[in-house]
Amino acid sequence: MLKLDTFISDELLFAQPHPLAENNSLSLAAFEGATSDEEVWEIQKRDRISGLHKRISPLDYAKVWEYWWCIPGRMLLPEDMEVLRSDRQRIETILEQLVWLLGGHCLGINSHFDRQNQPLYDWQEVLQFVTQSGLTADVIDIDFFPTSLQRNNKPIANIPQEEISHYIAIEPAHLHLEFFSLQPIDGGFKLQEPKPLCSCQIWTGKPLLKNMKTGETFTRYDLCISSPYDTIGIPSAIFL
Repeated sequence: MLKLDTFISDELLFAQPHPLAENNSLSLAAFEGATSDEEVWEIQKRDRISGLHKRISPLDYAKVWEYWWCIPGRMLLPEDMEVLRSDRQRIETILEQLVWLLGGHCLGINSHFDRQNQPLYDWQEVLQFVTQSGLTADVIDIDFFPTSLQRNNKPIANIPQEEISHYIAIEPAHLHLEFFSLQPIDGGFKLQEPKPLCSCQIWTGKPLLKNMKTGETFTRYDLCISSPYDTIGIPSAIFL
């Protein structure tokens, strides 16, 4: 029988070391005066400065896990690509287990954003959804969103405008996954943008709108009231 404390083993929590980590101290000074992405890329190639930084995400009240993600405006060097490739299985193992446990709600242009959106519990089906959306999931962006409660201020289908503010929007803690294809450029790769709407949300509970007068509730997966947590440092009280 699977034990909860071994569901995601400790060895899966740590990202692979980056061979260019010792060059990170060069990045801020090196990029002073650069006014375009192309100038930044040339400096990266010259000084072998990585296009990745390490981020962390909560797993529970006591554990976090690490992953590498792209720094905006930078290219991915061959060393970055090797780190992403070699660490991909570990990342997908964690996401596969979380999808199996909690379910993943895939959202695209033609998706439902209410209770009709049914979760997938097979990671391979999530990847099939990405492919059907016209993307190759070369890299996966992972954001942790903590629980958020706010008075609603967004239009809601079939609800009169004057009643919108009578609802409280409730978003439980969740992970938001975005999938990106990579475009080759001289000396490396960059994220291919813009991209079609394609994401997967792993929720710890249902996001809801609740009427403060009647108690009536609606499930909505497009409330977007929370903000991604600062992935540089997460206090121990934060949990998924």
